[in-house]
Amino acid sequence: MALQHITESISNERITDLICGLVSIPSVTSQERAIGDMLYDLFGQIGLSDIQRIPVEDSGDSLVAKMPGPPDGPILMLNFHQDTFDVCDGWETDPWTPIIHDDCVYGLGAHDMKAGGAAILAAVEAMTKAGVELGGTLLVSTTTDEENWSRGAHAVIDSGLIEGCGACLIPEPTPPGRLRIGSRGRHVIKIELAGKTAHAAYTGEGINAVTDAARIITALEQIELEWNEDFELGGALCVIEVGGGRNIILVPEQAHLLIDRHILPGQTIEKAVQDIDTLIQSLPIESEYKITWDDRPTPAPAPYHVDEQSPFVLSARTRIKEQIGRPVRYALARSVADTNHFAVTGGIPTLVYGPEGGNTCQANEYVDIESTTRVARAYCGIVADILGIC
Repeated sequence: MALQHITESISNERITDLICGLVSIPSVTSQERAIGDMLYDLFGQIGLSDIQRIPVEDSGDSLVAKMPGPPDGPILMLNFHQDTFDVCDGWETDPWTPIIHDDCVYGLGAHDMKAGGAAILAAVEAMTKAGVELGGTLLVSTTTDEENWSRGAHAVIDSGLIEGCGACLIPEPTPPGRLRIGSRGRHVIKIELAGKTAHAAYTGEGINAVTDAARIITALEQIELEWNEDFELGGALCVIEVGGGRNIILVPEQAHLLIDRHILPGQTIEKAVQDIDTLIQSLPIESEYKITWDDRPTPAPAPYHVDEQSPFVLSARTRIKEQIGRPVRYALARSVADTNHFAVTGGIPTLVYGPEGGNTCQANEYVDIESTTRVARAYCGIVADILGIC
């Protein structure tokens, strides 16, 4: 069966309907139940089988379904997340009433990542309508809690339903002409300081933990962050919380700070923490201190990098180039998503290519309709390359 025949059935009109349908159902993190129910029904309507619900505490269900092929064939997964950030100030329209303007759909989550979900749904629908028989199994999963702790992704991994999966493709938003073949990782480092209290009128008798925290914060800019010349991307360090002391006439004996640390593939959190510890030891800090990191209910999203010469990457580059008509550049994601968890915890090579848009996770978010159609068509080609069409 000619691939072009399948992809030509993916229209801008159908893509628009799917995006609008998803945007119109609010699915702020921890409130994904309604959209999960809708997707469960829609998975069946587009021809997927063996649809499984995976409960996620304090959230909606993650879903896994399949387009089956020979049991001894390869397995590829297409994944998108259901949840969005909450409404912020500045919206000029109702965030959950999709508006079409200048060939774009405006609405909360339109770009991140309901258009990506629409692209997957349209691609699967086109293949099942055409009666495609695959040489392997295509899994389709949709996860909850992605914008929080990625508990939905870990529920999918732990379920055993994606065991043996050899590749994963996720349509998170990407810049024009970019294929993300990896990602930085994100870790949160906590520094707790314990000084010695004293009357604030006699500061020399105490050890001010807040002052010591300030010394650390000021000195953090001395840390030399890693840099990758090929991807023109480096690590990142940002103090995201500081606290200590109170409105009382005492030298504060407790303080803490949280550091957001993004690291590149090949770097480790242990090395990042050691850099901070070495810096603190060089400072005139009197407080006792303790460094911990990644206090969270799921493993931290570690960095990863997929081999650029792998058949999966080469297929994606070729199929994307066919759709956009220009060279494709490799990139690393600056921040983290379910992608990191599937790639690292799940051990599945994971690529990211999604629609173009703007105001992502901001007021008046929008996605380009035509770019979403191109994503859906490219995904059909990648599925054909990795799984084969009988």
